[in-house]
Amino acid sequence: MSGLGGYDSAQMFYLLGFLVIIVLAFIPRMKSIGFGKTAKMALSWVIIFGALILLVGEWPRIRAALDPASPVVEGETLRLRPRADGHYYVRGTVNGAPTEFLIDTGASDIVLTLATAEAAGFPESALTFDGAAATANGMVRIAGVTLDTLSVGPIKVRNQRVAVNEGALDANLLGMAFLNELSGWRVENGELILVP
Repeated sequence: MSGLGGYDSAQMFYLLGFLVIIVLAFIPRMKSIGFGKTAKMALSWVIIFGALILLVGEWPRIRAALDPASPVVEGETLRLRPRADGHYYVRGTVNGAPTEFLIDTGASDIVLTLATAEAAGFPESALTFDGAAATANGMVRIAGVTLDTLSVGPIKVRNQRVAVNEGALDANLLGMAFLNELSGWRVENGELILVP
């Protein structure tokens, strides 16, 4: 039964077992309230629990529809939908600290905001802003740091060199330095697909 709407045979077995339990639970009531009412009650519970089971099984896709920064994970592949602004965002961690990234194919580096860098263990007072980068807002100073880990879903990159932007950066950027670590990435039917 594998492949039936994304459910495997174990899930189908549990679902069928659940339906049998509901039917058996309502058999004693048939004598007191009649078959018609018993069948309606049993059907109501089947619909309620069936909807809950479906919701749990489809939650990753529902969550991705509500928040495109939550990727749909298929094996190790990530599928991202664009937000209303047309950009692709994804949740991840830097040195274990949760954050959100804008995937920017126009950026060469991975760039962190000061707040994200601090959460990852790099306070502003310990940074040396000895580099410069050209941005849409002009030149900004940057500091180079090496992350222990950078994770996006099942994709993990270790000992990654990143830049910390001293200026007012709205979002952390995952540029080509991250995308080049992957075995592939593409846009398909409006979704950004990342393949580790």
